[in-house]
Amino acid sequence: MGGWTCPCAGSLEGAMQRFYIGGYAQQIRRTPLAAPDTNNDPSIFSPRTSIEQVEEGDVLAPKFGADGLIPVVTTDAKSGEVLMHGYMNEEALRRTMETGQAHYYSRSRQALWHKGASSGLFQHLVEMRIDDDQDAVWLAVRVDGGASCHVGYRSCFYRTVPFGKPGPVKLTFTESEKVFDPKEVYGDAPNPTKL
Repeated sequence: MGGWTCPCAGSLEGAMQRFYIGGYAQQIRRTPLAAPDTNNDPSIFSPRTSIEQVEEGDVLAPKFGADGLIPVVTTDAKSGEVLMHGYMNEEALRRTMETGQAHYYSRSRQALWHKGASSGLFQHLVEMRIDDDQDAVWLAVRVDGGASCHVGYRSCFYRTVPFGKPGPVKLTFTESEKVFDPKEVYGDAPNPTKL
């Protein structure tokens, strides 16, 4: 996968500097999930007025789901490797655009989440894209510390799933070593994985 380069590498950095407002508190803050009001700041989000405007237009008119969330796929900007999948609410998307660092909405904690605030493994935006009907986001990032997974691996996708074979499924690890020890980084913080 090496050698992949974002077609617009560097172009978003200037945009992020224009949107930068300042640092936010480095803490998780509970944010109630409500249907977002995308009409309250037309300078960032535009209302969705037509299919042509959404699919072919040059304005950002994201469609958040009934739960107030939009899915996000995050990849390494240099290698193209998928690092994680998450969700953003309207505030997380705004803060990502304003700061140039990834913010998500944690469904397990029901809270806004600034990636790296507790671990130091910040995700710096290199490029942000939105899909054709503006209901999914793709972030290409540079990661401080080289890991994005709370389990300690580089990618949250550190196991392969076999297919085309009968019987019980046995996962195969694609990463042999963790980048960091989660107990050292997170201490006694609750694990976000829910059974």
